[in-house]
Amino acid sequence: MGKVKKAKHTILVCDGKKCCRYNEEAKDCFKTLLEESGLTDCCSIGKMKCQGMCKKAPVVYLPVHDVYKKEVGKKKAKKIFEEYIV
Repeated sequence: MGKVKKAKHTILVCDGKKCCRYNEEAKDCFKTLLEESGLTDCCSIGKMKCQGMCKKAPVVYLPVHDVYKKEVGKKKAKKIFEEYIV
């Protein structure tokens, strides 16, 4: 994950000290779901700086919907994808 390419939807994952310890599962799940659904051209995954919600790590932000999701694991990532991306 480097620079965020311009896309219709962007999934931002907190890359703060605590979140980065736990966010790998969610990032991998989002990547897999985007590839399986063929949405890699219109959706992207990027990093964001610490949002100060470390007790609820990992944190995901969906800028198009202005929604923060906390404690995102594989199961919650799938729900987020179905609700906000597809």
